[in-house]
Amino acid sequence: MNLKTLEARLWQTALETAGTLEIDPACAVSLRSWIAIGIQRMDRQRRLASEDIVIAHTNLRKFMELMKKEAIFLGRPDHLDNTTFKAARRRLRRMATLTTFALWPFWPHNFVTTQ
Repeated sequence: MNLKTLEARLWQTALETAGTLEIDPACAVSLRSWIAIGIQRMDRQRRLASEDIVIAHTNLRKFMELMKKEAIFLGRPDHLDNTTFKAARRRLRRMATLTTFALWPFWPHNFVTTQ
């Protein structure tokens, strides 16, 4: 599978996981960028086998679910925006520092620790 096809399929996974929630345009740009970064990392590390792609889809679903929870906590249960994206990223960072929780190979580790 080429990288553009993988990117399109992961974006479709994000949309399906969002369900009826609206994704604000700025949030869509952030998510698409995050997907592209994850795919580049997977490619550099030669982690594009079918099992790695399954992990990427699963981890993207987990992150989207985390965003949906943050949207509810922030009082915006009907849409996802960059505020929910950043809140989910902060929660993920906290979870990663307390446990071995990670969304690798999809979530770039340096993105969690430096952003």
